[in-house]
Amino acid sequence: MNPSPLPLAVFVVGEDGIITTWNKACEKLAGFTPRDLAGQAIERILAFDRPGDPSLPMAARADAEFAGSLRCADGKALPVRITIAPQSFDSGGPRAYSVIVVPRTGIVPPRYALIQDLALEEIIESLPCAFYVIDQSGHLLLWNRQLETALERTSEEMTRTDVQCFFDEAERPLIVQKILDTFADGPTMHEADLVGKHGKRAPYLFHCARTSLGDLPCIFGTGLDISKRKQAERDLRVRERAIFSSVNAILITCRESGAIRIEYVNPAFEQLTGYTLAEIKGRDPRFMRVEGCDTDEHRRIDDALRRCESVRAVVRTRHKNGEVFWNEVRIDPVASQENRVTHFVAVMNDITEARHYERRLHHLAHHDPLTGLANRTLLQEQLRHAIDDALRDATLGALAFLDLDNFKYINDSFGHDAGDAVLHAIADRLRDNVREDDTVARMGGDEFVVVIRDQPSVTHIGDMMERIRHAIEQPIHAAGQEIASGASIGVSLFPRDGDTVDRIMRAADAAMYHAKTLGKNNCQFYSEELNRVVHQHLQLEAGLGRAIGNGELRLGYQPKVDLRSGKVVGAEALVRWHHPEHGLMAPERFIPVAEETGLIVPLGEWVIDEACGALRALDALGMDGFVISVNLSARQLRQRQFVDRLGATLQRHGVRPASLELEVTESQLMDHPDDALQALAGLKALGVRLSIDDFGTGYSSLSRLQNFPVDYIKIDRSFLNDVGDGDAVITRAIIALGHNLKLKVIAEGVETREQLDFLRDHGCDEMQGFYFSPAVSQKRLERMVGSDTRLAD
Repeated sequence: MNPSPLPLAVFVVGEDGIITTWNKACEKLAGFTPRDLAGQAIERILAFDRPGDPSLPMAARADAEFAGSLRCADGKALPVRITIAPQSFDSGGPRAYSVIVVPRTGIVPPRYALIQDLALEEIIESLPCAFYVIDQSGHLLLWNRQLETALERTSEEMTRTDVQCFFDEAERPLIVQKILDTFADGPTMHEADLVGKHGKRAPYLFHCARTSLGDLPCIFGTGLDISKRKQAERDLRVRERAIFSSVNAILITCRESGAIRIEYVNPAFEQLTGYTLAEIKGRDPRFMRVEGCDTDEHRRIDDALRRCESVRAVVRTRHKNGEVFWNEVRIDPVASQENRVTHFVAVMNDITEARHYERRLHHLAHHDPLTGLANRTLLQEQLRHAIDDALRDATLGALAFLDLDNFKYINDSFGHDAGDAVLHAIADRLRDNVREDDTVARMGGDEFVVVIRDQPSVTHIGDMMERIRHAIEQPIHAAGQEIASGASIGVSLFPRDGDTVDRIMRAADAAMYHAKTLGKNNCQFYSEELNRVVHQHLQLEAGLGRAIGNGELRLGYQPKVDLRSGKVVGAEALVRWHHPEHGLMAPERFIPVAEETGLIVPLGEWVIDEACGALRALDALGMDGFVISVNLSARQLRQRQFVDRLGATLQRHGVRPASLELEVTESQLMDHPDDALQALAGLKALGVRLSIDDFGTGYSSLSRLQNFPVDYIKIDRSFLNDVGDGDAVITRAIIALGHNLKLKVIAEGVETREQLDFLRDHGCDEMQGFYFSPAVSQKRLERMVGSDTRLAD
């Protein structure tokens, strides 16, 4: 049985209140026939509880709600609520009004009992959407304030405006068609933007249905503001596009009954793995794992998924073609509104190249780039482990320091490429003569280190060292030549010689230097005697630092004699240390320590300052033109501000730059000839004199040598040893070379008459040595020069 329709009676009346049309509900509710209603005044059918003036026009009652009663055909009065609303058909005729009548008594069907006392206005105005009724002319008959607010119009403006004007001009044809479709076919639904009077726009979802008010067809419907939904849709499309276009591989899985299945993958995932979504949708993503690899990481991932937590891991993943790549993956859970995890989103990155690069960086950080051997960092790490193992297991280990003999000569004579080939060959020979558990390292330059683990005895270690030494001394073929090599080896034992990395390395280093002093190409083990020497070395180092500030250093001056006139024309400043415990110490004992520790820089500055003071004193005595020479170390020569500081010292003492001579060794110049040339040029511009000391003992390139702006060359004392035998070819050659280069030649270490006569006979310019005088004090030098002491004929 069909339910009864809602008894909503609607009368249409003119401005004079005369009924023109009505709906069937009017006849059924009041029991009247059409003849009874036609042409009747509404006041005869409806009694208003507040009638007011009966002659009051309908326009004055419009947009109002009244309580009253409907006079039925059987004479009964039915309580009703009455709403009067103006119609706008735009027909050009008299204005009409809709009189809507809703019963308020219990005679209505039971299913409407809950709403029988609700005012229609309250229902319409409380709707969470816009409500409207429009006629066939496209004008509003009825609406709520939601629609007025959306359109930014007043009630008067609403009735005067065609509903098409509430929409964007481009959408109006669609709106008209939807209205026509609703009139013709029934309910429709569409979306469109409502455009307010002042430009306010908002998207709405409209539901329309056709009905009639009396005999007048019309459309009623609702419009729901869907701005938030549209924004959510736009955001979703952006996110979907972002996921689709992302360069990162994205995998979305659904979680059902504990199982995890692939639901979506983006193109980047397909490119990364080789699998398309169609191939793997519905599968468990774990099928791409590389079995047996990264088990701890996989366990972490599985545990996190069971707990529905985020997780980040680095694992290896198998490509469709079987290749394996390193995959950095982050997995996050996605929860529903009920806070139940329904999906997981995984973002994957191929970090294979980065992983390989990281390994390369790690290898470079721990290995020598030339030979591929361990570097100092890895050596110290391996030695620390080896010492710990020896202490724990009560075993014996060894550390061997190897320094190649005459490697500088190999570089200078055969070139750096040949030198690199020698280093490669030595590295290979060392690797071939140790076990896999042992470590071979290159400390830099021509120094190698071997860490030897778990040896049965010192004898076994000695045999291994001898085998290594013998392998190293075998000729090496490089640069098309056969190059002889050798090494000085120092060995320390652990834990016998120490239980820390520093102690063991110091001990092996001391043993290696001891091997060099014994003639090179031999192996020496660390001993207590060496420990004593090292201790003395450390004490000497500490004492030297104090000596500079405590006034323990003295300068001696060895006179230089002009060989033609026999006159003293200059002197070499030679430093001596008056040690508070060991007495007078020769430079040979402490200058190497100063070079190693860097104390040579403040020591050299002190020497220059003292020498300038002596020059000022000699100049005050009228000894014009006297020259004092000072030995310059390689460290001083490399200092950037050395020339400026030297100029300031000369100026402070009031000494002419030409009175000071700086001596540099031949080896200093040839170690870095370009840098040396630049440094000497700066000194020459200052005005000081320059000389090459120990000339002939290095391995100079004459083409380079002639470019250095020097004034003197000094013949090393070793070349004068053969003068007594009548054979001094090198000495004669050096004198001739110096003169050909327009340089003065000085011979040092002259101790015999035969040497003096030889030098005079071959035109040497100056000499110094014990034959004339050892180093003397400044006062003695002043008296010697002041009395014009000369070399005897």
